[in-house]
Amino acid sequence: MKKTVGVLASVILLVTMVAVAAPALAGAKIDVTMVMHNARTEEIVWGIANRIKESLEKNTKGEMAVRLLGPEVGGERDLMEGTSRNEFQIMQSGDMGVSTYGAKYAVTTVPFVFPGYEGVDKAYNGKLGEKLNEAMIKNGNLRIVGLSRRGARLLTANKPIPSPAELKGLKLRVPEIKTWVEVWKEIGALPTPVAWPEVFTALQTGVVNGQENPVLQIYEAKLYEVQKYVMMTEHISSYFHWVVNEKFYQGLTPANRKIVEDAIKSATAWGSGKQGEKAAELRANMEKNHGVKFIEVDKQKFIAAARPAIDRIASEQWAPEVKGMLQEIVGK
Repeated sequence: MKKTVGVLASVILLVTMVAVAAPALAGAKIDVTMVMHNARTEEIVWGIANRIKESLEKNTKGEMAVRLLGPEVGGERDLMEGTSRNEFQIMQSGDMGVSTYGAKYAVTTVPFVFPGYEGVDKAYNGKLGEKLNEAMIKNGNLRIVGLSRRGARLLTANKPIPSPAELKGLKLRVPEIKTWVEVWKEIGALPTPVAWPEVFTALQTGVVNGQENPVLQIYEAKLYEVQKYVMMTEHISSYFHWVVNEKFYQGLTPANRKIVEDAIKSATAWGSGKQGEKAAELRANMEKNHGVKFIEVDKQKFIAAARPAIDRIASEQWAPEVKGMLQEIVGK
């Protein structure tokens, strides 16, 4: 009798352990929280997010329940760290994530390194991109699953800045990314990290006098109300990185992993396709209706001014093999 009771207890314990340890098994309810640090008014970002949500819920037949949260729960750093801890499972990240957890390979996020998207795409789709993702997984528990184009990042201010000479002393809002601070400081600005949700107020009150972002973010945040000049620096051909917590990812069945990957890649491809068309439309709107002037700049002077900082970053922060990878892409 005692033997029978002991066997039964062992079976119950085993069943309980399996149920607790494998929440992602087929048929289990999987709660997924996806976070975006951009305002809900940003149509493309939230369009991507809604497409991912719809695809996950539909293709898992309701097994996944997806909740979308925005900047009301924190700035980019808060959301990045929360996703790293698996408090959130999917995140729309700017360049902070790769600059924090993949710093040795985060070449694509350093201002004035790549002349355009062609080189950036080669980097992400080649050895450099593989190494970057490995570092993200190892250091941040984050896996890059999809990329959506944001457009080139542009400098904004309340005066024309056609060359680095006019930039000197400008209090420039930048994200909390060390390499960005180094580059802009080298060029002559006074970089000041400010969380994205606070940027409008910081510009309005004079805490900072300039910032840099793609056209879509400039428009959606209504920065045209407090900044009247947009400089065509195009210093980074920028992407949003759609990342998944690695513990969550590894806990999924192979079928559900593929559903997650396919959903993100399909939605980000849609978003990238919309970006160029939308940027042109919003630029025209800001010029016509809000008095914004787009200023051509001497890019070579900006690149030359940034070069000492880029060389220091390369020698002090990048992995030794990065230089060879970069030479294959852009010949530098």
